[in-house]
Amino acid sequence: MREQLELLIQLQDIDNQLLELRQERGNLPETVERLRAEIEETTQILDTRREEQLGAGKERRRIENEVELAKVSLKKYQDQLFKVTTNREYDAISSEIETARTTVQSGETRIIELLGREEELTGQITQLETHLDKIKGDFEVRDAELQEKIAETSDLETGLTIHRGKIVEQLARPIYAHYERIHIAKEDGMGVARVYTGACGGCFAAIPPQKLMEIAAMEDFILCETCGRILVDAESLEVR
Repeated sequence: MREQLELLIQLQDIDNQLLELRQERGNLPETVERLRAEIEETTQILDTRREEQLGAGKERRRIENEVELAKVSLKKYQDQLFKVTTNREYDAISSEIETARTTVQSGETRIIELLGREEELTGQITQLETHLDKIKGDFEVRDAELQEKIAETSDLETGLTIHRGKIVEQLARPIYAHYERIHIAKEDGMGVARVYTGACGGCFAAIPPQKLMEIAAMEDFILCETCGRILVDAESLEVR
């Protein structure tokens, strides 16, 4: 058990160093990912608005053609109206005139609506393009900062990760599983806590004298009753 505890202390020291490396990067990884997601979302919205604008323009031009054809038909029917000789012809042409007028009126109304929508979309597209340029610029700056920090510490991080893997291979599965569960759950990443002045170095809960003696003996796997961290005696146990 002493050997396993020594390995756990080494593992905790490595994880502390890895945590320090991540802290040096601050919130840059999260910022970069947030900006990346925002770029993707804004690009999708921008593409949608451009498609809407294109569709509105196509529909407007189609209706404009229909209106022009209806105006031509209207003039033709109006000219024919004065040449009819029967009531039946008069009624038929009058019906065609009414249909053409309706087409012109409804078409012109729809054209005005589409022109307004196109203008609205133009404004939205301009705003989205400006916003996209800004967040792309922010992303490039932040990503460059992150890559620089990663480059500065990549060799150290790789070495620590390899060493960590070798230690994990030597640990009993149940012991490592408990350590990892606590290590991940705690904000400070501490799965192993050294005992200081009769208290847990993780949560600072007082430890009964009898349990302190058991911890100092390092012959058993002892947990803090308050936080669940693995307890070790900093003075009696030396890392080989």
